[in-house]
Amino acid sequence: MEAMTEMKGGKCMHWVMWIIWVSVAALILGSYLVDVLTRRKYSLNKQENTLNQSSAEADALREVGRYNNQSGTL
Repeated sequence: MEAMTEMKGGKCMHWVMWIIWVSVAALILGSYLVDVLTRRKYSLNKQENTLNQSSAEADALREVGRYNNQSGTL
């Protein structure tokens, strides 16, 4: 009877491994398809700011500079 339960557990592990490997293969294939379909138009590097973003950054830096004088010198 113990041999039967070990055999069932072995078959279960077999299916679990199949599910894991098929999932990994599907993930790799899916990422490759996205790469091909988008023709690698995406980039992880920092992109250049738009005029609106540059203006907002300059305004924020001006505000910091304006209120930075209140702290005084140490």
